[in-house]
Order: sequence, then C-alpha cells, then structure tokens
Amino acid sequence: MQKMDKASTTQKTHALKIRATLDEMQCWFRMNGIITLCNNNYAKKLGYLESEVMNTSLFDHVAKSDHQKFHGMLDAVSRRGTVLNGEITLLANDGTCIDMLVNIKARYGLHAKPIGAMMTLFDAAELTDLQELVKIRKYESLYEESPDMYRTINYNGIIIDCNRAYAKKLGYTKKEIIGANLIDHTAQRSRDSINANMEDWKKTGATKIVNVWLRKKDGTEFPATLTPTNVYDDDGLLIGRNVILNDVTEIHTTKQVLSEFEKIDRMKEEFLSAVTHELKTPLTPILGFSQALLKPQLMGPLNERQENTVKIILQNATRLKNMVGDLLDAHKLELGKMRFEKLEVDVEATLANINDSFQYAVKDKKITLDCGCVAGISVISDRTRIEQVIVNMINNAIDFVPSETGRIEVTASSEGQYVKFVISDNGTGIPLEKQQQLFTKFYQADTTMTRQHGGTGLGLSICKGIIENLGGSIGCESEVGVGSKFYFTIPVGER
Repeated sequence: MQKMDKASTTQKTHALKIRATLDEMQCWFRMNGIITLCNNNYAKKLGYLESEVMNTSLFDHVAKSDHQKFHGMLDAVSRRGTVLNGEITLLANDGTCIDMLVNIKARYGLHAKPIGAMMTLFDAAELTDLQELVKIRKYESLYEESPDMYRTINYNGIIIDCNRAYAKKLGYTKKEIIGANLIDHTAQRSRDSINANMEDWKKTGATKIVNVWLRKKDGTEFPATLTPTNVYDDDGLLIGRNVILNDVTEIHTTKQVLSEFEKIDRMKEEFLSAVTHELKTPLTPILGFSQALLKPQLMGPLNERQENTVKIILQNATRLKNMVGDLLDAHKLELGKMRFEKLEVDVEATLANINDSFQYAVKDKKITLDCGCVAGISVISDRTRIEQVIVNMINNAIDFVPSETGRIEVTASSEGQYVKFVISDNGTGIPLEKQQQLFTKFYQADTTMTRQHGGTGLGLSICKGIIENLGGSIGCESEVGVGSKFYFTIPVGER
C-alpha cells in the first residue's frame, strides 16, 4: 500500500530519494514534418543520436498505420494552433512500436501563419503505470467527487491525474489535462512563484501552501490557494504530490473592491477640484462678456457679422458649460440616472450646426473640418447628447492633428436600423495596445499630451455611456502616424 502525507510539512534533513518519471520527449519541426531540433530524451527513446534525428522526417518515426492520423494532427495545428493529448504510435530504430501521448503547439512567422511546431511526447504506458502507482483506491471517491479541485503531479510538475472539479473549473476535459505541465495552468504573473515553490520542494520535500493565479483554457484567470501533500510509493520514494486548490476569488474581490473604493474616492476628490479650477473658472467671464456684448445698451451696437460671431461664442461656451455639468455628474451614468430626451433629429442639420460652430476654432489652427451627410437621414434620439459626443471627438481631434495640414471629417450614413457617425482625422494616432482602454473612466492614452492639452480622462468614457444609453455602440480604429477614426451608431428609433 502506498504511503501518503509522509513528512508532508516537515523538512527532511537527509538527501531525498527520487524516482525519475515521464521524461519529456521534445522535437521541433517544420510544417512539412522535417525535424529541425530534438532533445536527448526524444533521440534516446527511439534509439538514435540527436545528430541522427536532425533533418529527418517525423513520418519516418511514426508507424505507417498512424500516418493518416498524424496528417490530421498537423492539419489541426495549422487551423487551431494546438493539439492536446493526441495519441500516436512511434517506431523505434529497432522496430519496436511505442504508444505516445502527444501535445503540439504551432510556431508562427511574420504573417501569423504557422511555420513549424514544437511537439512534446510522453510514453503512454509509463503514464498509465504512474497513474496506477499514485492511485489509492480508498481515497478515489473522496478525490474524484470532491467539490474542491484536486490535481496530482509527478516530480517534474507533469499532471498525472485530476478530479472533475479541477477539469470543470479550468474548462478542459480530463483527457486534455493529463500530461500537461502545471505551468500551462498557471497565469504568467504567478509562474515565478510556482517555479520557486517547485524547486524548493524538489530539494527538501517540504510542502508549502502558496497563493497563485491560475489560467483557464479560455484565458481568464482566477486566484487560488494551493495546499500540497506528498505521495510516496511502497518503498518510501517520493513520486509526486497531491494538491488541493481552493478558488479564493470572492476573498480577493472583496479586498480589491475595498481598495478600489478608497482609490476612487481620492480620484473623485482630485477630479472635482481639477474640473472646477480648469473648466468652470474661465467659463464665467466668457459667458458674461458674450451676453453683455449682445446687449447694445451695455456695450454698444454690433453689426450683423459681429453679432453672429458673438452668438457663436456664446453658443459654444454654453455647450461647454453643459459638458462641465455632465463631467461633474458622470456617476449618474453608472447609476442609470442621466436623463435623455428622444425627439426626431435631422442629422444633416445637426452636422451643419456643428460644422458652423467650429469654423473659428479650426481657422485659428489652419486646419480643415468637413461635417456633412446626405439629406433625409434622421433618428429618434437626443440631439443634445449626440452633439455632445461629436463635439468631444472633434475637440480631441483638433488637439492632435497637425497645424495647416490637419484634416477632420465627420460623416453619417444609414446602416439598416442604425445611423453610423464617423469622425476621422490625420492626427498622431493611438497605439493598438491602448485603444481598448480609451473608453475606460480616467484612462488617458498619453499623460504628457493630456497635460499639454488639458482634460480629465472622462470625456470618452462619458461618450461611451451616452451612446450605450441611446441604444448604440462606440469604437475606435487608429494607426500611429496615420490618424484615428472614432465611430458610433444610433438606432433609427420608432416614429
């Protein structure tokens, strides 16, 4: 009978006696099956020297009866990038057939096409024998049916067994898990920690509880506590360890939420202070003097052109004042309490109005702004909110397009039950890795630019909230050095 938990928490003072198992056989090959590199375990298992294996075909090592199956594996790698726990029979130099479990991962070239692959193989018979060795029948029910996650690994970290809860949580079948390395299920952020834990265990036999992040098949991650116990064979040799894994997402989330609440409170306080000082203060004299200029009894009469100019100043200052109010009430979007008035909106007239209101701003920077669409497009929506989103995006574009050669274009077009608005520019562009975060609250793609041009980091998040509340969607396409294209859709609505 095997012995479990022997010296599981006490450090041994004498040298550990280890039984080596499941030496990984690895080879690298081109997609036509020509081997470019292999490790000594691969060559030795098949009865060759490493040098004898180089530049030979994998099909020379695969039993003829499995050639068609192996072609299917290569096709799967080309399409999906991986093959997990495939079964194949290899032919050794002396004619012996060896059943193998195979994992294959594609290697990609410049154009994201597979140019080759790495194959890891395990002797299926050895794996089966090892599974039987660590299996203790009277604990089988507890292991397999436990709601807790269990996995059993050998000395090298190869998973030789797991229970249903573990497979289900990580999103794999048991067949896909057996033979994988525990690192494959460990998130990148925790790999150094788990490697250090494994190295210490190999040297001392001491098992230690460790907190790590695990990675599911779909790429999502979750925090877990790992509690290992040693597994010995009948002769007292250490052959692996059982590990109980507990999902601690709820505990971790609670700590994160408390921390985030504190951070958000501080950010709100700083934000409100910045908005009040940077935006509200200069608006007061702009609004005041604009209103005074329109009263002849106060500042004297104006000619028609002067009056129209002052009206445009007042109109835009008022719009900016409303935007400041929206910024200060941004939390209403999260609570679903922002009000929206849905009436028929003439899209052509709306874009023309926006175009006129910006002419002096773009003329000052010597750039081109063109807002327009075909006649007859309309939606049942909130004109003020639509204008707010477009104005925000034009203001952003003005900041980042070059003087004199800058171009900004705003268009609208019908797309089925939606109207799509597009705001394009030839500005500096936004790196791909930053585009997904653009609509996140407080996110700023370039803090140096933000300090130069001003801003709170809330503009695009507010735009996103407005468009989603209007029943549409919003997005961005951009290339550094070429420009950006922001777009959003608004449902036509029922009349």
